[in-house]
Amino acid sequence: MAKVKKANQLERVNRVTEKVKPWVGNRIVEARKLGEHRAARAARRWGAPAGVVLVIFLLIGSFLIPKNPFQQAKENLLSNPNDFQAQIILAEAFLANNQFEEAEKALLLAESQIYQSTSQVLGEQTNPQLDELWQKKHYSDPNDIKRLIVAWGKLIEEKPDYRDAYLQLAYLHYKLYENEEAKEYLEKALELDPNFKPAKELEKFLPNN
Repeated sequence: MAKVKKANQLERVNRVTEKVKPWVGNRIVEARKLGEHRAARAARRWGAPAGVVLVIFLLIGSFLIPKNPFQQAKENLLSNPNDFQAQIILAEAFLANNQFEEAEKALLLAESQIYQSTSQVLGEQTNPQLDELWQKKHYSDPNDIKRLIVAWGKLIEEKPDYRDAYLQLAYLHYKLYENEEAKEYLEKALELDPNFKPAKELEKFLPNN
């Protein structure tokens, strides 16, 4: 008798559970929809202000974060095209990235500022920074290197015992990865001066084969 009673109770619980399940499911769906509506309202309410705050934050950050020298130099030239130091900074950056045409333009503009500022002074005026960057370009730009090879080649035709000219030619060919030509000129320089230290230093960088 007790077993029958327990079985009847279990059956009633199951029937109630089956009836309750749809209601619980509906309540869950409604709760989710309500949450979505609230989230949507919150987004509409706070989304625009949050976007404005983000833009303001980015603007403030752009003022607080220091600009790199290249960016600053470009801005300086917009307000003052005759800014010599800004042209120097641009030239350095272009050379570092092997942008030789842009570097030459910047160097020529910087050079023009030197000539303008010293037009009343007799004699040729130079600037150490400018001279150093021109030299860096001449020994980095493949087109300049080829022109230097021609110039030094003509010089050794006139002065075949000019030791330094052979070293220059060896170094220039080395810069163009023309190692065989570099070795030939280096050997000639060492023939003229077996104790020539710069030539011995360059020899260390040339492959043996």
